[in-house]
Amino acid sequence: KQWYQRRVRGYLFFVSGLPNSGKSSFINAFKKEYDTSPNKLKVGPNPGVTRNISNKVKILIHPVVYIFDTPGVNLPHPESTEAAMKLAVVGAIPHKFPGHIETVDYLLYWLNRKGLYKYTGQCGLAAPSNNVYEVLAYFARARGMLEEDGAPRMLNAAESFLRAFNKGELGKIMLEDL
Repeated sequence: KQWYQRRVRGYLFFVSGLPNSGKSSFINAFKKEYDTSPNKLKVGPNPGVTRNISNKVKILIHPVVYIFDTPGVNLPHPESTEAAMKLAVVGAIPHKFPGHIETVDYLLYWLNRKGLYKYTGQCGLAAPSNNVYEVLAYFARARGMLEEDGAPRMLNAAESFLRAFNKGELGKIMLEDL
């Protein structure tokens, strides 16, 4: 009751959206620009890092603007398999549901279909490939993800490939057609 009675001078904004859609990173970008304190909101590659509404973060002085981080408010309900795979690729739903290798397989299909072959350089491939196991084996070797006997660690490679995509190492790519 007291919270409603207090007057806050300035503007209050709440950032909301799907889990793992970049809400905390968005706020951290503002903090980096306008706030000199070293405190950053925690971020991570999987949904669920933000579990509660954050304390207010002042991002502007004139006018006074505060912003709040919120946990993901809606679990996505994709309307198609392709929509579900795109959400898995970007981490809005955990990769483990379709499977890491299956998620990379969809991403590889999508990249090849669009003629985006930057992944070949990351893998050390001479040419694009539709074979997810071949791509992941090359990627694992290029990144030193090998068992003692020299066999590629495919699951580790799949997880790392997805991280590389989401960090923009395979190009600045948007999966949706506009």
